[in-house]
Amino acid sequence: MDNSAILLIEFQKTWTEKGIFHKIIRKEYTSKNVLSNTKEVVAAARKQGIKVMQAPLILDKTDKERYKKTPFPARLLKRFTKGTWKAEFTDGVYQDTDIIVRGRYGFDACEGSDMEQLLKENRINTIYVCGFTTDHCVKETMDSLIDKGFHCILVSDCTATKNNKLQKKIEKGFEIISGRQLIKDIGEKQ
Repeated sequence: MDNSAILLIEFQKTWTEKGIFHKIIRKEYTSKNVLSNTKEVVAAARKQGIKVMQAPLILDKTDKERYKKTPFPARLLKRFTKGTWKAEFTDGVYQDTDIIVRGRYGFDACEGSDMEQLLKENRINTIYVCGFTTDHCVKETMDSLIDKGFHCILVSDCTATKNNKLQKKIEKGFEIISGRQLIKDIGEKQ
């Protein structure tokens, strides 16, 4: 587990609480216990000194250049808007010690952000990815990181999309692990 990190993509209230984005993933999110699984994974990681990274999407209208590059659905529906509950981290997944990816404006959390720099500065080469949605932001971020030479593993029960069929299709394209197995692997680090 040395040189590893847990990456949380968009663990923000827009996905995990109320509204249209939550409705899109609610069935899978609830049936897989994504939030409780993720809380357990990050708690185990933090206990063992494994870094946790947060890659929020935050819409900031004052940064006109980045704002216009942000995916249209998020802008249209005013999701992830800076200074609102919609951009806040989901309760229980964020701590002050987490590394926050900044500058992101695309589905790919590397796009416009300092993610690659942060990974290199922290000597991270293996990334366990959790977040929303599996078929957009998670997939695109993993593809990008793999292209950059990082080892990425999808934490299957800490991600969700609109249905199980689509989730399974995306999982086939990546190395996967369950949250339970990851917690066991982290525990063996002791």
